Amino acid sequence: MADSSRAISWLLRAAPVPGSTLAEWNGRPDGSAELAVGVIWDVVRAELELGLEALDRLRLAGLAGPALCAVAERLVSVLVPVGTADSWSPAIAGVTTAGRGHPLRVPVPRVCHGPYHWLIPPDGSGYLTDPKRLRSALRHAQRVYATAVQAG
Repeated sequence: MADSSRAISWLLRAAPVPGSTLAEWNGRPDGSAELAVGVIWDVVRAELELGLEALDRLRLAGLAGPALCAVAERLVSVLVPVGTADSWSPAIAGVTTAGRGHPLRVPVPRVCHGPYHWLIPPDGSGYLTDPKRLRSALRHAQRVYATAVQAG
């Protein structure tokens, strides 16, 4: 598991008010807090099945950075470098981006189950998923699901 204190310190760099974020992490039943996107990362969000397929492909290649799941929304959110949301083109069906000015509900790094949980927790190093590789993995995932639907 990642060094939790280092990962927490890294995440807190995106906290509007770090003390409030720590209190929110400790006080909410789901152990999550709202952080600001566009400060140290942007976010690429994908529908659950698409996101999981793409993330598995990246993880097997050793190329996946931090990613989390919002269970109720059925979304996988992958942390990518700042600026990705502005340059993400062309669009991919089932995928959205968020940059500066958007919030992201994030659990503490040790949370690996629950309504908001890490699929790949941050380790505090600042490593983020390369957007070009993520785009390629998402397109591959779309082809996998299109083939499954046709065969279905």
